[in-house]
Amino acid sequence: MPLLSRIAGTIERHSMFQAGQTAGVAVSGGADSVCLLHALVELAPRWNLRLSVLHLDHGLRGEESRRDAEFVRELAARLSLPATIRAVDLTASSGNLEQAGRHARLDFFREMISTGAVERVALGHTRNDQAETVLFRFLRGAGTAGLAGIRPVTDDGMVRPLLETDRSEVEEFLRDRGIAWRDDSTNTSPAFARNRIRHRLLPQLAREWNPAIVATLS
Repeated sequence: MPLLSRIAGTIERHSMFQAGQTAGVAVSGGADSVCLLHALVELAPRWNLRLSVLHLDHGLRGEESRRDAEFVRELAARLSLPATIRAVDLTASSGNLEQAGRHARLDFFREMISTGAVERVALGHTRNDQAETVLFRFLRGAGTAGLAGIRPVTDDGMVRPLLETDRSEVEEFLRDRGIAWRDDSTNTSPAFARNRIRHRLLPQLAREWNPAIVATLS
């Protein structure tokens, strides 16, 4: 099934949008979020959606972060979409920076919903993110609620149209259309637990136990 049709099916199956809503699209500049934005631009007329772009610069990667923000600003302008780009400084945060970044993003998105700027926020989590999350939570000793993984729709207005899409399909979609994206240099760092799961543990499980481990977990 073509990628756009599958994404549309995911949106409809989970009733992610209602006709005429305003939807913010969380765009980091990475492949997943750029694919999500382009897909929703093409699919928006089905639900008469009004789209806007949301980006939060954590300030954790210096000049690279600033270039990501500028990339997103230019992308929104090319697509004639309004953009809200905000910067926060997490460099002084103690503890888990990955978790601090996640909380900062969610706070930003919830604020955009609570103020009425948007009614939904679409996030670019894929099937691979789902598998990684389930495995991560399992290893951390989560109960059954945690092992349910990433929810396609949440009570606070977050929706995830790519949750039934593989990361490889995302990159194929972008390459076929000649669409550029940004690579986050921290995505390969073994300092982050999720990266160790993504680049080491899941490939090993696929090689030695179950070639379809991502689909099985998701």
